[in-house]
Amino acid sequence: MTSESPLAQPKSWLPQLRSRWWTALLGVSLMLNLLVGGILLGNRISGSRDMRLSGASYVQLIPRSFFRELSNERRKQLMQIVRDNRDDLRSLRKQYESSSLILAELLEKADFTPEELRQSVATFTTGTESLAARGGEVVIRIVSQLSPEERKLLAQAIRKRDEAGKKHRNE
Repeated sequence: MTSESPLAQPKSWLPQLRSRWWTALLGVSLMLNLLVGGILLGNRISGSRDMRLSGASYVQLIPRSFFRELSNERRKQLMQIVRDNRDDLRSLRKQYESSSLILAELLEKADFTPEELRQSVATFTTGTESLAARGGEVVIRIVSQLSPEERKLLAQAIRKRDEAGKKHRNE
């Protein structure tokens, strides 16, 4: 029989790390494991990539919350309209970015005229080839495929977004 001395310390389940490098390495390893775990958990919660609402920002009149309220199958159908037009909308956005540079050059011209300014601004704000007009066409296609119940849901989502925006602006 061995008797334990009252001064003996109980054995810890944590190992004694004699080097600061091991401590740092274990800390970094823990952070990386938590990061990977968070990414996997977030991906599982948010669903697969085709279910995400990427591209919906091009269709600004329809709140994202409306799409979230739809069934997965219905959301896929309506988001396909956005996906089908995404390349056109992206090219129009790039065109808009280059138009702003053209506007900057126009403003620096010595023989600047307000009429040239109006024409330059009109090329990317109005007309059938503007980002707003193309986005509007996509909205019309989506809304034309909605059932009466879905249209009511959309109207509620628009009002809810508007109220939230008013509250945010007043704060």
